Amino acid sequence: MIQFTPEEKNLIQAAIQYEKEIQDRSDDEEIEYVEEIEEEIQKDNVFISRRHIDSIIIYLGYLLDRKDQYDSGQILALESKLDNLSNLP
Repeated sequence: MIQFTPEEKNLIQAAIQYEKEIQDRSDDEEIEYVEEIEEEIQKDNVFISRRHIDSIIIYLGYLLDRKDQYDSGQILALESKLDNLSNLP
């Protein structure tokens, strides 16, 4: 189980929404994958795979380009937290 603060969840959900907009123009299978992650993130007790964590890290990278809307420091801290979780044995 992974605990996220409300701010972290908001960043993840914003990144997922951005990814859904991108995927909406392409592959149905890929959009289902993104929606699967989104559904799990909305829960209080989050159980996600390393593959999902790695995907979220990629999605968060898109938010770094939107410095006027999102705090880069918070994004980088969340990416680091997720990276540490992904690298656990």
